[in-house]
Amino acid sequence: MRGYRHFPVNAYLSLKKSSDCISHIKISEKRRIILMIITKQHALLIKKLIGKWTEGLQLEKVADKLTDEDLEYLLHLELAGLIEERDDGFGLTQAGHLIGEVIRECAGKTGNFEQWADNFKFIGSEVVTMIEVARQAQGNLEHSPEIAKQLERRGMAENGRLLPVAESVLAAYDSAFPRISLTPLLMDGLRKCPPGPGNKSVLPLSRDDIWALEAMRLLTFSLPEGNSYSLTGAGQQIRAALIQGLAPPSVLNDDIMLLMLQENPEPSARQRLQEIGAMDSSGNMLPAGKSLRNAAALLYVEPIQFIPSVSLDRVDFEVMETIVQLWDKNAENPEILPDTKTLKDHMEARGMARSTVQRSLLVLESYGLISAKRSEKDKLVYELTNLGNSILSDRQKQQLKEISARAVMAITATRAENLSPDDDWVEIAGLQGLVGKGFPTGSGRLFAHMACTVERLPVVDALQRKIIDAVPFWRGIFINHVLELLSKADRDEVLTSIDRLAGYGLLDLLPGGLCRLSEAGEAFKRAMSVVPEGIEFHVTPHILRILQAAAEHIENGKINWKKTERACGLDTEVINETVLAMRKLMYLKSDKITGAGRLLLEGQEMLANAKVHWEDVEL
Repeated sequence: MRGYRHFPVNAYLSLKKSSDCISHIKISEKRRIILMIITKQHALLIKKLIGKWTEGLQLEKVADKLTDEDLEYLLHLELAGLIEERDDGFGLTQAGHLIGEVIRECAGKTGNFEQWADNFKFIGSEVVTMIEVARQAQGNLEHSPEIAKQLERRGMAENGRLLPVAESVLAAYDSAFPRISLTPLLMDGLRKCPPGPGNKSVLPLSRDDIWALEAMRLLTFSLPEGNSYSLTGAGQQIRAALIQGLAPPSVLNDDIMLLMLQENPEPSARQRLQEIGAMDSSGNMLPAGKSLRNAAALLYVEPIQFIPSVSLDRVDFEVMETIVQLWDKNAENPEILPDTKTLKDHMEARGMARSTVQRSLLVLESYGLISAKRSEKDKLVYELTNLGNSILSDRQKQQLKEISARAVMAITATRAENLSPDDDWVEIAGLQGLVGKGFPTGSGRLFAHMACTVERLPVVDALQRKIIDAVPFWRGIFINHVLELLSKADRDEVLTSIDRLAGYGLLDLLPGGLCRLSEAGEAFKRAMSVVPEGIEFHVTPHILRILQAAAEHIENGKINWKKTERACGLDTEVINETVLAMRKLMYLKSDKITGAGRLLLEGQEMLANAKVHWEDVEL
């Protein structure tokens, strides 16, 4: 994912001053903090703070007769990086002044904010995600009436267009540095909280606790109306640490989090980590410490930016089942083998088009779920890989035969700091058996792990090429708009193809129905621009394997085909057929890789590097 902010220098220096461990840490320079909570009471306090500031004063606890409730709301603002405590009072940060201006300007359009309902969230995780989605669409919300409605309600959009004031909200996040400050009560609530995604009704937390966790970017809510919640990646890892025995004596704060990132902690720091159950007496990280260190890395060093997924449909699972069945028959009759012709014959007898089976074989190979080998009878036969067997076994147990990219993203998106999943994603994940009662199921963890680790060798057919062409290089586009542009194509086929492209990592899907080209998708789009009309498959796993092998065996400016054939792992017949197709596709010319072929290789390298490291703890 793109669009992360620069870590503020003043925040870095203040942390350095407060903790001697910071010198060992390289803070991420590309991250966006998006979680912040502003309700009526928060807005009233910001108004007071601005009034004091204009008088050259600060808001004082005693002189201004601040109540316990006021202090609770001020804590939310402090955790979000909008105010800072000074002596016996509070003052606005730069980000706080920006939010104050936003409140004033938006109130001019929507009416006095003092008339807001007490529980109305003017700004929250779901609101900022909507602003970010709108920004990715260059402010055009014509094809997303629900987001337009929610932002217009807040004075941040007008006539289906994002207003400049909304950009000020993002600017505030860019300059804010939220804090971690978990009290024993909050830690106990976090420990008991299902990690999500799930319906917000299952949250075992008070309203104030929810707001505090949201301000610390440990909890986020879905689009468009926040019906579902999720702990963020950092929130999930802190929860895992607490369940595994982490026991801070009082408050879990930034100082402790930053200590976790120190490579060689001083004796005093080691003692502190041992006291809270993060480290043993020999200086080794305990399971709780490892999870806490993961949380600190997500917060301060390397937030997850790629939201991986996979997409498999009913045909894919039926083809896998048929491969297994044919191998079972082979044990009784060696003449029966799961070669391409036999597979297509069996599936055709069950009403499946041969072209559909061929496409599915390519899809399965693209995810490494099947492999092809030459049999003793000189036939190219298919067999399931270990991953393929695991995936098929899971779906058979669940009695389900589909995995949507959006369903998997309902889990993987929660691990990022800057993305709230759609309610739609969470609903689909529940229907497909990936989440339940606020927890990822065993199936959910399996497919999320596959999405994070699998090597993708995409298949792009003619329709998918048209979809990629419809998505601009420079901005996102709402799926409804793509459907309008491709109105002559079957609607369901277009939606399925978008799901496929997201699973391959060529399209990024964002909440609110926005899609955009990933960096790999941009490279593939540029490569395919030379491909003539009328060709069914523009990219296949075989094409990518041959290109990769050929690029590694260039001698005197030409491809060494003998070495390439040995390196690509395909048999001679498949290589000959694929090379012929590559020449028609203009990825090869004579014995050289063309510019288009090089672009495919660039995109494939991006996909290979787009894996996500996530330590899953089943708790």
